Amino acid sequence: MKHPNAHLFSYCPRCGEKTLDPVGPKSFLCRKCTFKFYLNCAAAAIALIFTPDNELVVTKRKNAPAKGMLDFPGGFAEPGESIENCIKREVNEELCLDIISATYLFSLPNTYHYADVTYDITDFVFQCRVDHFEKARPGDDVLALYFSDITSLDRNLFGLDSARAVVDRLQAGTVKLNPA
Repeated sequence: MKHPNAHLFSYCPRCGEKTLDPVGPKSFLCRKCTFKFYLNCAAAAIALIFTPDNELVVTKRKNAPAKGMLDFPGGFAEPGESIENCIKREVNEELCLDIISATYLFSLPNTYHYADVTYDITDFVFQCRVDHFEKARPGDDVLALYFSDITSLDRNLFGLDSARAVVDRLQAGTVKLNPA
């Protein structure tokens, strides 16, 4: 079986032998001690934040992967963290803004490549409202932030597959957004 991480995971974490083989899209099995190692799907949140003028907040990534490309605010849930708290924390860290409401819109599968490892991700997309934009500034792993109307977004400037999929859905009008 072809597994995107087979070249990285060959030593068993239990017995230490080089006998770990992929046995499925998310698991490896040790031929010696029968330990089964899983790379389970991670959860991430994406924030769609609109200004009162109906412009969408777009960020420029400071770090790999897709350094220098466009993205939407958001990130990975921490262990023990709900996806709702994740989106609030990520928006605060990345934009110095406080979310006052987050409405779930949809989810989508994603593949995230970082440091030679391929991770399977489920992205949860939320329409978020913030109290005001006066203190908005790049923070954490954001290089810059922009405001754009949906029709002006160029999917090819977004560095991650999931962000391009969000742009596609927004521009196709298949996302039911809540009025401001």
